[in-house]
Amino acid sequence: MIDTEKLKTIEADTVLNMLGLSYEKTGDRLMTLASYRDENTASISIQKRNGKWLWKDFGSGKGGSWIDLVMFALNLSYIDAIKFLNNIENAEICNDKKKFSFGRQEEKGLKPNGIEITAVTEIKDFELIEYLHSRAIHFIPDGLKQINYSVIKNNKTYLNSAIGIKNSSSGYALRNKKIKMNIGKSAYSLFSKDSQKQLVFVVEGMFDGLTVAEKMKDRLYDLIILNSVKNLNAFVLEILSNYKNIILALDNDESGKEAENKIISQIKSVPIYKLNFKAKDLNAALILKEKIGVTLCQL
Repeated sequence: MIDTEKLKTIEADTVLNMLGLSYEKTGDRLMTLASYRDENTASISIQKRNGKWLWKDFGSGKGGSWIDLVMFALNLSYIDAIKFLNNIENAEICNDKKKFSFGRQEEKGLKPNGIEITAVTEIKDFELIEYLHSRAIHFIPDGLKQINYSVIKNNKTYLNSAIGIKNSSSGYALRNKKIKMNIGKSAYSLFSKDSQKQLVFVVEGMFDGLTVAEKMKDRLYDLIILNSVKNLNAFVLEILSNYKNIILALDNDESGKEAENKIISQIKSVPIYKLNFKAKDLNAALILKEKIGVTLCQL
């Protein structure tokens, strides 16, 4: 059983660097940006109380433990946030001797806790290929890469790899059997093959995008992976308005429905279609071999 109370005591530089959040020390507290909304001034205060780290977002009134911050920053469920933190706490030791510079706070020459991409390659790791197959993905599109990364914790280096896609802020969304996280700021990802802008798919998560690629193969289309419905901003809506046809395949939950309604209500000049499925998301529908229908949302 995972000790959730212990997860709340993980050192601040470890968690913040894993989330890609820079921070400044102000007295006995740390200040960082709220990555789940656009802002230029740090509004999150983080302090240690009775051995546990607590945070408060003065912009929204939100706050809590590391678990709550991971949920908001990465748009994860409570269970997935716990798994994310547990993966940090229980990383397997690697005897790699390479040295990395993170540009983060350092003390007495020790390596700062954090994460760094060490290589971006074609997908060769057998476990990652097996992971893709377990999600019914066999076609590997351009843009899906193997991301090798290092984690430094308590002056020790750990190595891992994941599948990843680059986003519009030059960060990466990473997935493997154990982790679901971002390196750098969360943002949408755009994959473009259709120079005529005839068709664009809009999905929420990486595996939903891979499901579109699995079904479309080498046909011409563009694809926007939001990587979180929180990334559906005015700039994304402007991109979508330039296409001749839009197909939505967002998750079957409240946030997915809200994002869908936002697109339909704000883009009036483009035919918008919706993929209909009963599963929680498009990839789950693929795994279940569900028959997927198409509905025209507006003229």
